[in-house]
Amino acid sequence: MDTTQLKIREATENAKHWIEVLATKSDSELERRLGINELLYQHAFKNKQADVCELMELMRRIIIEARIYKEENNIATVPNEMELAIAESNRSYVKAEERQEIMEAVQIPQKNHKPKIKDDNQDQISLF
Repeated sequence: MDTTQLKIREATENAKHWIEVLATKSDSELERRLGINELLYQHAFKNKQADVCELMELMRRIIIEARIYKEENNIATVPNEMELAIAESNRSYVKAEERQEIMEAVQIPQKNHKPKIKDDNQDQISLF
């Protein structure tokens, strides 16, 4: 059994799980995946790779079913790691700005220290 046949079998066996996972992706991500899938299908069709065409058709159905499942069950889009990192960075930046504003509003008045003046007392030196 070649790798494409193994992938077809894996996709068939795991379709339900993949649909649930893909349903958490954004609509634009699912649309992007459909576009890539279509390009791969066209390439396989030109090269007369029937097994790859079968796999791409199966993946197309899984992605479409994920979109339907997402819509029917009102599944929220789960942000990816990059979006989470950006959001955390923004929160940290806002908190730092708030702290800075508080620090500027509550500036501690500094005491005016007069510099110590050293008296040049020649009289004391002459005593020695």
